Amino acid sequence: MMRLLLLIILLASSAAAQADCRVTNNNAAFGTQTSFTVNSTVLNTTSVVTLNCDKVLNLLNNDNVTITLLNATSSAGTRAALRNTTNPASTDLIPIQLCVQSGCPAGSEIPVSGNYRFNAGVLLGLLNSQTYNFPLFIRTVNGQNVSAGLWQVNLTLRVNFNICAVGVAVCLTLQTGTVDITTQITLSVTNDCIAIAAPTINFNSAPLVKDFAPVSQSISITCTKGSVYSVGINNGLYPSSNVRNMASGANRLSYEIFKGSSINRWGVSGTERWASADSSQLSTDGLLRTYNYTARILATQNTPPAGNYSDTLVVDIAF
Repeated sequence: MMRLLLLIILLASSAAAQADCRVTNNNAAFGTQTSFTVNSTVLNTTSVVTLNCDKVLNLLNNDNVTITLLNATSSAGTRAALRNTTNPASTDLIPIQLCVQSGCPAGSEIPVSGNYRFNAGVLLGLLNSQTYNFPLFIRTVNGQNVSAGLWQVNLTLRVNFNICAVGVAVCLTLQTGTVDITTQITLSVTNDCIAIAAPTINFNSAPLVKDFAPVSQSISITCTKGSVYSVGINNGLYPSSNVRNMASGANRLSYEIFKGSSINRWGVSGTERWASADSSQLSTDGLLRTYNYTARILATQNTPPAGNYSDTLVVDIAF
């Protein structure tokens, strides 16, 4: 009779007090990065899922918590992926890894529709008083060529918990439940330029100004995919009335630089600047723009004394 009564009490106790734990979480952000940093570097951030229970016995080995990545608002294969919300028409993605260990070693990543189970031994190390903190390590997959904007993805996580509150040899009060939460991941990508290739202009030698041949070559600039900017060239060290000059001592040799094969001066301000949208060529990856120009010695000037003439120009980029 006593055994029967004890069994009834155990059954009644273990059926009581369900879902006495609460689940919270926080969003995560990679901050502000240039497009070239996104391309070359693995970015890291963290989010924390917190499970706070009324009581935690943590002496029995049947406790467990399972975190499942139910879905993501955008994905690339089995991974969630950031999408450019500033340009919704873009199909570009930045895949991310969601892991339960720093550095995402093998076996620690949670794919879309996948899960990770924390057993009693692991839970003990995550327990602080009556609260379990589950850090989620989030990393970008580098090598992506992307445009500037606000990149974002929302992750839907399901947390399933079975935590014993009271027990001796068996659990008398089990706290169990399933909670769905949403974590938002953001990254702000900014425009940048990483290279300007501007070769030296060499007019060679000639006895008279009318005998100098024009020089046709190009300046190449590598900037963020889809970025809008303008390119200017200043007037050099020895300008006179908005005309460029090379110098040999006190003597001057006037020259100019024109866009393409036109007579439109390439200058430093206003309409003399060169808009990126009007570049001569654009690479297939959208990064490298080429600007063809023609440099000419002005034939209308008097021929100056013989000498080695030179000037220094500055190429600038303005977003």
